[in-house]
Amino acid sequence: MSSVLGVTAGTSAVRIVRPIDPAAPAAGYQFQVVETRQDDPARLAAQTVGVLVQAGIAGDTVERVGLVYRDAADAERLRAAMAEQGLDRYTLVGESEAALAYLRATGELPGDVAVLYDLGASGLTVTVVDRTTGAVHTERTRTVSGRLFDDAVRLHQLGSDGVWRPDDPEDEEFVAQCRTAKEQLSGSDAVAVPGTAGVILMSLETFDPLITPLVEGSARFLRDVVHRSGARPETIVLLGGGAHVRLVRRVLETWMKLPVVVPHEPEIVLAKGGALRAVAAGPTASAVTELIVPPGATERIVPPRGVAPQRTERLARTETPAPAAVDDAGPPERTPAWKRATTAPGPHVSGRQISGAGLAGTALGVVAMIGLALGAQNTFAGDDESEPRPTEVIVTTPPRTPQPAPAVAPVPAPTTTTVPPTEESTTERVVPPPPVATAPPPPLIPGLNIPVPTLPPLPPLPTIEVPPELRLPI
Repeated sequence: MSSVLGVTAGTSAVRIVRPIDPAAPAAGYQFQVVETRQDDPARLAAQTVGVLVQAGIAGDTVERVGLVYRDAADAERLRAAMAEQGLDRYTLVGESEAALAYLRATGELPGDVAVLYDLGASGLTVTVVDRTTGAVHTERTRTVSGRLFDDAVRLHQLGSDGVWRPDDPEDEEFVAQCRTAKEQLSGSDAVAVPGTAGVILMSLETFDPLITPLVEGSARFLRDVVHRSGARPETIVLLGGGAHVRLVRRVLETWMKLPVVVPHEPEIVLAKGGALRAVAAGPTASAVTELIVPPGATERIVPPRGVAPQRTERLARTETPAPAAVDDAGPPERTPAWKRATTAPGPHVSGRQISGAGLAGTALGVVAMIGLALGAQNTFAGDDESEPRPTEVIVTTPPRTPQPAPAVAPVPAPTTTTVPPTEESTTERVVPPPPVATAPPPPLIPGLNIPVPTLPPLPPLPTIEVPPELRLPI
């Protein structure tokens, strides 16, 4: 057996995806995330692929790899990093081609002209694609990004009175707490993120106004890109980790008056598409197999600008983008098989672990972490076989062996039987102690699951003794 991988090298993480069945995309995927931190994304991606090619995945060899790139410069960096590791069996896949490959396989791309809105950690890429003519128009900006969302949470936390502040505003753990709060707000109205020095409390009513200028700026950028492309798109597809932010979908629908599609697991759609393109390229694919944007396609990079001042006034909560709308007049729509498949993630691995592994090791712990994660069995939501079943223990009592009867019945001898005095049997009954009354649990703050703080009871008032000479006559 052989495995196929799809790999993306982002500024925050390298993502590796392995299809369960390369010939059937609906069978599901496993994926692994390797944090880049200070590492070069292209080199880290090549090192990760090199480790997996040497060690294999769950006993299978890695036969084909689809490397997803953003632009020509990114493709050159990936090609050089793979050559440094001595790897040549891979396919370079453009981001738009990877996205279209996955969306075509799942049927999530209605119409012929679409806008791909890819919001990642370092910036936003907007691509207008026409499937009929093959025209592609791509522009990128760093004026909005996932990290700027994190900074909005961080600056709000530092500027709030009466809340915990870290000693170092740039502390890595504090920044990670702010990022976690942002991510958890994608599925909750309010969150509490604990850390070693304090807790970050954040609600959607606070978070949405913080990022509204950034999100509206991204909608304005998307509108301008569509105008410059000259196309008339029929739908908008959200990709990247920023697709989970609920405000993004609502603002784009309001500004563009177009349906917005959020694919299943939008942050790894490109890696999945890279794997599918590697399958289509065939087992003999090498570095010469490249899927670059067609000639005549335009690409424009917009330099970053200063972040607009943040506001903290208002904004109503938005609906969650994940569930589909339910029609009251009929039964809910059945979830397609490709969306029911649960992508099994593995544990996070740092780039330092990958760099330490290199190509020389064999039974390395990092290989086991990635290989086992990518080789895990896929599960489906609602699968009865995944539920633990109770263990039945059957205790059988062996039949009593009958005593053999004597051949000749003995003659009973006369005996004198003395009946002992009957003793009264006494049964002790243990009376359980009376139940101890327990105090009811303290009330919780709605949405935060934190007990409402209470004041201690006030001490009794002191008694003032009036001297006799000051007493009034009765």
